[in-house]
Amino acid sequence: MNMKAFRPCTADSKISFSVPPAQSRPRTALGVSTDLEMHKEMARGSFMNQPFIEDDNESSQTLPPVSTHISNLLNNSMKQQQTYSRLEERITLEIMEALKKHFDRSRTNSLSLSSFIEHMLELLKCDEKELVSLFMKIDSGSTGYIEWAAFCTYMQLELREKEDSYARLRHVGFVTPAVTVTTPHRDTIHRISLQSDSTYLTSSQDGILGFWNPKTLQLKRFKSVSDANRTKQKWITDFVLMTNTNRIIIATGDRELHFYDGNTFDPYCHISSLESVPLTLNFWHDPRKTEECIIMFGDNQGCINVLVIPNTTLAFRKWKQQPRVNGIPTANLERVSGLADVKYFRWDVHNDWVVGLKYEENLRSIISCSNDPSTGVVIGNVMGSTNVESVLKESNIKRSTVCAARKRLPADQTVFYVYKGVKMFAYSEMYNILVTGGMDRILRIWNPYVNTKPTALLRGHNAPISYLHISDREHRIYTISTDKTVRVWDLQDHSPLCSVGVKSHAIQGELACALYNQDSKTLVIATENLSLLRLSENKYKKTEQTLSHQDSIFCTKYNHHFKQVVSADSASLVKVWDIETGSNMFEFSNAHANSTITSMTFDRSGRRLVTSGRDGVVRIWNYNNGQCIRTLIRDNKDEVNCVIPVTVTRNKYIVCVGWDRKINVFNDLTESLHHEQFPLPQWKEDIKHGHKEDILYAAANTSTNQLATSSYDGEIIVWSLVSGHIFCRLQHHNQTLNQAMLGDAAVTVLMFLSKRGNDRTAATLISCGPNSQIHFWNVYKGGDNMACFSPVSEGGASMIEVNNDNTVLVCGDSTGCINVYDISQYALVEGEKEAPALLSRWRAHTTAVQCIELITLEMELILLEFVLTASDDCSLRLWTGNGHYVGTFGQREKWDIYDENTYAHPRVPGDVLKEPIEIHSSIVDNIDEEDNDFCIRTSTKVEISDVFESGEGARCRHVKRRKNIKNKTSVYNSLPCFDITDTPPQRQPPVTGSLDPLSILDAVEIESLSTIL
Repeated sequence: MNMKAFRPCTADSKISFSVPPAQSRPRTALGVSTDLEMHKEMARGSFMNQPFIEDDNESSQTLPPVSTHISNLLNNSMKQQQTYSRLEERITLEIMEALKKHFDRSRTNSLSLSSFIEHMLELLKCDEKELVSLFMKIDSGSTGYIEWAAFCTYMQLELREKEDSYARLRHVGFVTPAVTVTTPHRDTIHRISLQSDSTYLTSSQDGILGFWNPKTLQLKRFKSVSDANRTKQKWITDFVLMTNTNRIIIATGDRELHFYDGNTFDPYCHISSLESVPLTLNFWHDPRKTEECIIMFGDNQGCINVLVIPNTTLAFRKWKQQPRVNGIPTANLERVSGLADVKYFRWDVHNDWVVGLKYEENLRSIISCSNDPSTGVVIGNVMGSTNVESVLKESNIKRSTVCAARKRLPADQTVFYVYKGVKMFAYSEMYNILVTGGMDRILRIWNPYVNTKPTALLRGHNAPISYLHISDREHRIYTISTDKTVRVWDLQDHSPLCSVGVKSHAIQGELACALYNQDSKTLVIATENLSLLRLSENKYKKTEQTLSHQDSIFCTKYNHHFKQVVSADSASLVKVWDIETGSNMFEFSNAHANSTITSMTFDRSGRRLVTSGRDGVVRIWNYNNGQCIRTLIRDNKDEVNCVIPVTVTRNKYIVCVGWDRKINVFNDLTESLHHEQFPLPQWKEDIKHGHKEDILYAAANTSTNQLATSSYDGEIIVWSLVSGHIFCRLQHHNQTLNQAMLGDAAVTVLMFLSKRGNDRTAATLISCGPNSQIHFWNVYKGGDNMACFSPVSEGGASMIEVNNDNTVLVCGDSTGCINVYDISQYALVEGEKEAPALLSRWRAHTTAVQCIELITLEMELILLEFVLTASDDCSLRLWTGNGHYVGTFGQREKWDIYDENTYAHPRVPGDVLKEPIEIHSSIVDNIDEEDNDFCIRTSTKVEISDVFESGEGARCRHVKRRKNIKNKTSVYNSLPCFDITDTPPQRQPPVTGSLDPLSILDAVEIESLSTIL
């Protein structure tokens, strides 16, 4: 790597290379399309079977044909999208059928690289470089040919992992068991409502209103609205909140509507003598005209009653002036409808009780439902197409018949026939769909303008559906059946996302009603008690801060053959990124079940990925489609900390080390009939004189056939790869037993300086540790520590990396800073007492840097150099050689690696601007105060463990130690502090004026005065 790229970063510094326009450069494939677009691309390739549930009893509905002009536009749009999508996504079923014929014509049922490119260019318009890359991905064993079975396996596994990735994004769950509290209600709760201050309001048939805390579900207060003078309590059927006037409407079994003040709960007025018993209430007001509202209720005769109020304030003032009955203004519908231009309509709609109704502004209609199959759901106009008052005047009908029910015209309503009726419905304004559920346990999705057949049927409930809610914001449907089973459905592809039964949420009693709160993402369920079921946070969901992973990143690697970055986290998730755009190309999960991936590397060909985990297993992958090619099994299940590929006299091996304190060597077989592979016999000298503590890291120097391993106690052993004998032992002389017990002696990273070759006078090995310091070792002459220094920051070194020329050392520390040193002339002949020259330094993360990769890209004979960093903060970031921020992998805005105008510089990640830390004084003079690259801050917490208990399980001790920050100093802690001096006691004035002036002085003051004299 060129050291000029690592010059100190100031506000005036600029990148030295020139960039051609993006149109003149060949571009590789972009990342995976997201969400719905991704599934559309999969469907075109015929590898996904999209299930569609049909009802044999219902006729099909065909879509209208698309015009030729629109079809041409769609085809042109698809062709334009194909130029930017990946090659694998553009291979359709027709192309695979044609390609299969070419495979069959071959004698070996396989194709070479040249034949594959020739046939694919005939079938698909694409770049030849894309075909070469696809061939190399399939030919993971570097055999030079691919078979038809391998080609199909690659395509199928890739699409399956994409579907799993999409499923992880949609995953939803509930925190179980539910929080359950007792209620003051003596009867069944028939409605739960949400007030403007997010307080839950419950109402029961005995007239008790309860107010509940939305977070803890604690009872704030309760109020009874029943008349205390009556010997028999009123039967409360439903209630609703008037949000524009802060009033409560209560429907009773005495065919009355009661209006109460929302603050004092004092009775305001009553509407009595209704034609039937109101069973369900609803209210709507125009947000643009707060005075205009609609009050509607359904009754036991199947009628929809509507009160259209143009001026709410005027209407309530008129109603308040009506004659009082028992001290409360009371009027009937005939009287009410004649005041303040209030209009009343009563429509005969259903043949059974109305169980639900709601006004939808988008449809300008009232939606109602009943248990009658012939009128399961009805969408009808509020006033109808005929003016009722004009008809009454023309026919000289008496005014009292205004309360008579009338039939709507067929053009004024749409009737949906639903088998066994509808108990609950919901309408989505975003998707313009109507969802119904009822006694037949089937969830139906309708087009509100097409009543002949639902667009989808969702089956899964084993009991009648009694609650239904559509969350447009979350693109989900929440349903609850009478057996208290909660189900969540995806609104886009109609697939089930979650199902929680009684055994999980532990809600007892008969289901009465429920309410879902989109803001707090909680589901309140009323039975005999009140229960709160909280939605668990999806860790794969996108957040405001860009996260490459949802768990701590433990290892990263760059593949220069495919220009891809591979990263793995503690949740055993492996992601493949495009270095040119920062987009996620592919990912696969459960690489090591639920165990953390501790290390990974590529084989010598760069086509296979080798990973190790805390489950003690090493696996070899075709990482482009998530296929596990081989599993390397040892004789124990101890954690594997490091795995590396080595080549000795043209023989390829894989070496892994870990908690078993052994060096395990496996043959790297490209072709084998067995999926499982076992190690070669252990080296004899490793058995007798090997490490006495857990081995943490290993590094190989193929030019000298040397292998270096480091352990938890700080010992470094250099081995000969040819004979298996110990070449030398390296250990810090000032190391104490206490440091070894606390983990300070651990050597976590090793790095050979291979370019220095067999130079016996120079340092050829670099170690990170002991004491979180960087050490330079000469492995010859018995081993000599030629240099030792600490990073610039107060935190210790956590990761190191050198460039290919061995002239630049990049060090990441526990505070998240990146330090770049010039080591071209460092420790070549004699030992060094000072640290090497610091070229540049910047803050990359808020926690300890776990991984560093140095990347070199070529563009028109110009080398572009970048630094890839990863940390515990779940972010994977790319920087230029001089510390300019390119971006975070997974961010929305894609960068163009060849165009510096697309970089995020001069911006920096927002999380690094928290909790400032002190900048080292040696570089303060060289930093511009306005340079954002040196706004160095931290939020790392101190974790110190003095005693390590036995049997810690698969939690590595050195991981705990690496998170420890020694001598952490912040700006706040560096402020000077002074002791507070107490105010001296006040002297009493002299009693008389004849006292000697010296008598009021104490002994110390007299002594001081005498000294002065």
